[in-house]
Amino acid sequence: MKTRLARPEDLPELERLRRAVAYPGSIFLDSSAYLERALQRLRESLPRLEELPDLRVVLLLEENRAVGYLLMVLDDEHGVTHQLQTVILDFAVFGFEALSKLVARARKIADAFENEYLVVDLAATDKRTQLWFYRCGFRAEQARVVRLIAPGTSGLSSPDYPVRRARPDDLPFILEVHSAHTRAYRPAGREVDLQELELSYQMTYLTLDLNSPFYFILEEGASGRRAGYLLLNQGPSVGTQRAFYVYDVAIAPEFYGRGLSVYLQGAAETVAGKEGGFIYGDGSLDTASIGSWHAQMGYPVDTIRFGLHVK
Repeated sequence: MKTRLARPEDLPELERLRRAVAYPGSIFLDSSAYLERALQRLRESLPRLEELPDLRVVLLLEENRAVGYLLMVLDDEHGVTHQLQTVILDFAVFGFEALSKLVARARKIADAFENEYLVVDLAATDKRTQLWFYRCGFRAEQARVVRLIAPGTSGLSSPDYPVRRARPDDLPFILEVHSAHTRAYRPAGREVDLQELELSYQMTYLTLDLNSPFYFILEEGASGRRAGYLLLNQGPSVGTQRAFYVYDVAIAPEFYGRGLSVYLQGAAETVAGKEGGFIYGDGSLDTASIGSWHAQMGYPVDTIRFGLHVK
C-alpha cells in the first residue's frame, strides 16, 4: 500500500469509499444526514484543492486502487491551548494497517507545517476505530456531550438559588472563579503551562460582552452572593435545530458539594427549550471528576477527541 495526495479527479473514488463506511452513530445526525454531510464536504473540497492551502486529502492505494483516505485541515489553533494542530475532518479506512499508513503520511504533513498535534473526533460507540487510532499513538483528550431539548422545556430551577442574566459588574467574579478551575480546561495529555493558560483566558474574558442574553449568574437567594456562572454560545444550526454550546460553566469553590450545577444546567435547557434545540459541550479527560461530570448531569457522550503529539 502507498499514499499520495488526492486530486480533483479522485472524487468518484472518494465518494465510493465514503459510502462504504458504516454509520458510527451520532446524536446530532441520523445515518442519511451524516453521510450526506460527508459527501458534501468532499464535493466542495476536491474541485477547489488549489484554492484551499490548509486542506489536504491523503489517498491510500493498493495495486493502484483507492482503498482509503483522510481529509484534514492544517494550522487549526486550539481554542484553549492555542497550539497549532491538524484536524482530521473525515476518513474512510477499513483496517488498522490502512489507517497506520494514512496516519504516518498525515503526521509527516502536520510536522512539515510545524503543527504540534494531529487530532480526530471519534464516535463514542465506535470502540474498534478508537482502538485503531490508539494503536497509532493517539490518546483521548476530551469528550463532547450532546442532548436534544424538546420545545417548551423548562429546566430545573430553585428559588433558593435563582439564575439571572449576567451583568458587566459580574466580570471580577467570573475571573476569580475561572482561575480556580484552570486545570479543568486543559485537554488530557497536553503539556501546557497552567499559568500561561490562565493568563490567556483572563485576557480573553476581559473582552466579554456580559450583556449577552446567553450569559448567566447563579446566586444564593438568602444572601445574594454569586455562586456560579454559565456562558452559552449559539453555534451553527444542525439541520433545522438550533444548537447552543456550553462555552464555560463553573461553581465558586465556597459552594462546592451542594449540587448547584443542576440549576445552571436548567438555565441552559430553558434557553434551548424556547424553540427546541441541541445543547452540547466539551469536557477535558484530564481528571476523572471533570471527565465524568457531563455524564453525571445526564448528557450522553457523542464523540471523543483523540490527539497525537506530532513533535
